[in-house]
Amino acid sequence: MNKPHKKHMTKLTITGSKRPIVGNAEAYSLSVFDNLLTSNSFSFPSPKVQWSIHVQDSKGWRIARGNIKEGNPVIYTFTNKSLKYKAIKIEAVRGNDKGALYIHPKEAEEPRIISVELLDVYSRRLPKGKLLHYTDTVIAQANCVGMLGQKIAFTLWEDDAIGKGHDPVVNMMNKINQIPLMGEVDDEGIARVVFRLSAYTMAVQIANARVAKGDQEEGQTHEYYATAEVMAKYMLKASPNIPVANPEYVPHPKKIPDAGTGKRKGKPSPLKETAKFPQTSAAKKQADPEGKILSAVFTDNTGRPLKNARTGDKVAIKITAQHMRGKNVTVRIWEEDLWRYSHDLLYEESITLPYDVNFINTILLTREMYNKSHDFGEGKDREYFIEVEHLNTSVTSQVIPVSPDAKPMKVEANNSPVMIKEQKQQVKNCGGQYCIDKNSAPNELIREINIRLAGFGGNVPTDRFTDRTEKMIKQFQRDYMKVPETGKVCGHVLRAIDEFCRNFEISITLWNQLKCSCSTKGKRVTSALRGTLETNNCKGFGDGTGKNTYKGNVRTEAMNKYEYPGLHRSLLYGFKALQFYFSQQKTYTIDHFTSGYRCRFKNYTTTNHQGKAIDIQFSKGNWAIRGGNKENLAELRMIRDSIFIKYLGAQKEWPGKNLFSIEPIDLRYSNKGKLRYDHTFSWIHMDVRQFDSQYLEDQYFCKSLSDLNEKSIVQLATELGFANTCSCYGAYQSQHNKSERHHPNTCEDRFKKIAPIILKHEGGYKNEPSKDKGDPTNRGISWPVWQKYAKEDLGIEPTEENQKKLTEEQATVIYRKRYWEPNGYCEINNLKVALMVYDWSITSGGAIREVQKLLVNEFNQTLTIDGGMGKETANALNQPKDQEQLLTRISEIRKEYYDYGASQNWFSADYLKGLKRRVDQCRHYTL
Repeated sequence: MNKPHKKHMTKLTITGSKRPIVGNAEAYSLSVFDNLLTSNSFSFPSPKVQWSIHVQDSKGWRIARGNIKEGNPVIYTFTNKSLKYKAIKIEAVRGNDKGALYIHPKEAEEPRIISVELLDVYSRRLPKGKLLHYTDTVIAQANCVGMLGQKIAFTLWEDDAIGKGHDPVVNMMNKINQIPLMGEVDDEGIARVVFRLSAYTMAVQIANARVAKGDQEEGQTHEYYATAEVMAKYMLKASPNIPVANPEYVPHPKKIPDAGTGKRKGKPSPLKETAKFPQTSAAKKQADPEGKILSAVFTDNTGRPLKNARTGDKVAIKITAQHMRGKNVTVRIWEEDLWRYSHDLLYEESITLPYDVNFINTILLTREMYNKSHDFGEGKDREYFIEVEHLNTSVTSQVIPVSPDAKPMKVEANNSPVMIKEQKQQVKNCGGQYCIDKNSAPNELIREINIRLAGFGGNVPTDRFTDRTEKMIKQFQRDYMKVPETGKVCGHVLRAIDEFCRNFEISITLWNQLKCSCSTKGKRVTSALRGTLETNNCKGFGDGTGKNTYKGNVRTEAMNKYEYPGLHRSLLYGFKALQFYFSQQKTYTIDHFTSGYRCRFKNYTTTNHQGKAIDIQFSKGNWAIRGGNKENLAELRMIRDSIFIKYLGAQKEWPGKNLFSIEPIDLRYSNKGKLRYDHTFSWIHMDVRQFDSQYLEDQYFCKSLSDLNEKSIVQLATELGFANTCSCYGAYQSQHNKSERHHPNTCEDRFKKIAPIILKHEGGYKNEPSKDKGDPTNRGISWPVWQKYAKEDLGIEPTEENQKKLTEEQATVIYRKRYWEPNGYCEINNLKVALMVYDWSITSGGAIREVQKLLVNEFNQTLTIDGGMGKETANALNQPKDQEQLLTRISEIRKEYYDYGASQNWFSADYLKGLKRRVDQCRHYTL
């Protein structure tokens, strides 16, 4: 009996880097020897080499999706995700032969975006040639290295450039989303955002408004690509194009319309009633009789008007219109024959105007145009003008039947977090179909809703939609939204949650009061709670030690020594709700926190304040509720009962589980006659001590406002697959203005009146050493200030280039966070006085010292002249009865200060005039 033939197998040797750098393209091939020899001796041609990547994670080995290749050599680029696996190997198979190479990728030294790609709604690569529909959803994904946590700005563009490249000048008016979508780079090096094409209602008009050079029309498809840009450091990558069916495409022959009926005969001429705009002094102008086309000018590709141009130049036409968005016009360029009273048509194009200001880009002034416009008696110059004709038709999307080649992608009815559903723009009221209610499966969106609305009746961070959740939402609908109570969550509820969170944000001043104020940071000390000598590593929210340790033998939360990583988010959102309910009445006001986080080195023996409690001070009218006074108790109990218990669902003391708890209110003394602090007598203490341990996990605590707020609830819902829920909305009217009427004098409201004035005074970037010896500034933010706060406050690298790009919104953040709130300007009653002092302090470092000297010498105030603005100085500014006289004197000494500065050559005479004009403007603003 013949034995079966045993196949011989050769072990292949793979060459290439075993330590590839993440983001770098690495080549892998078979060794030279393996290329010459094969066990497949009788196979001709030799079998091709098949390559694959295998990864080992907690579940074992598997083939990495999307990495199967063929040929020799092959190129692999590893991403940040590769750093997470236990092991990685590259396998090569050629017939019966096989080989493997184990690799260990290294982190990239230089952060960068490797690539940008557009994926389908399931995060899969789009098949080559796949035609999308305007109701489809695409995901833009940036693959990055060395950029964990950085923000990436994504923009979707329609491509009119010739060839494969993306010309930013040609496509400058083809931006689909005017505000970039922001994605954050995760630990796998990936940032992604979702583009729902149906949400961009002007996309079709924008795409059809311009065509690629040489084309007569857009055709059956629009080509889209996405760019990803790092906001903190200029870094830009673009994706390949994807085709999207043009819903308005109808094949038709190219026609030139006549002024009357039928076709134009003979030499064409401009219509009599159309708007005409000369580009040279000799050409004639005619206004639009309907007043809709305001102007049309030649510009360069940056938008600057041109006074003249030469043959071979690429120019653009800028059209400014009103009441014409989405309307069609025909644009023509004529050369005016001054001697023969006839004109030469040089260029004609029909476009849709998507905006009030529109551009037709990359018009080449050719030699043919020049020669065509030559007539007897003309010199070398030509007189061009632009004609704009109304076509009086509107362009709307999806009027023409859909191309049979572009079927809308079907998306299963599934709210799974891994599913990103397409957005249905027309869902206004889903009748409960997409609402989240007690029938919904547990998910992370429900958990976040339970956290953010915890102050409306009280709740715990569960992912289940409970009876308590329903009651909480009904209270939010009734009290905040002012709509009928349904107890269900649809798009209008999600938007209202985001609005509530913005309207009642915890200010920077209050947040700083919540941080631990221990005075021994960095030192070796012994705490009363633990009794051991150790280094105090507290940075405002303890050091995260002490887990699973308790005082004594009782393992209850009241005895837990663990320093939680921040403050509980439900507790903080409860405080936001408290701010809302206080805004609805005028009897009491919230003043400040007396205690937030207290690490063990504050030397208390209680542990509630190690992340689970806050203490709040109040006033009644002008009466500050302070000190050990019996009169305080009735007011505190009234606040507790009428607001904390009634609206926040809090309980007195700690009898029940999973409720906000209020420490007992009373004035008690020890046997030695000292005040006892186990009862509150001038503040209210609220904590989450009675929450079950599952609701006190580390993930529910935060150390910063950004961690508290995270993403907007609408963005989170969209990312978790609830796009239809977000699109379903009812009759809800924003409560923003109503809230302001009840709460008009918040620090933020006062600053909103000041900020535009400061920005107007400061202007843009200035760096003129010959006129001003100070540092470079932009919008008043000097170079040293920029270096200090750009990264911390804005997440932007403090480079000179980024300082030049500083926006008004970014400058406002720094002004408010670093100067307005912390320095007590909110405490100044007279807003004009506050403006005068604040504006002066921005221009001059010595301003506050001069104001303090004035208050002491002329207004009989007692305060320390230290040059530091704070509550003491603010209070002194409030004391003079004649505030107008105070304002006058501050403006006078401010001018004198500037005069002195000019005499010392701090700045030029021109700057002096501008600074004095600024003082006068501050005097006369209406606030």
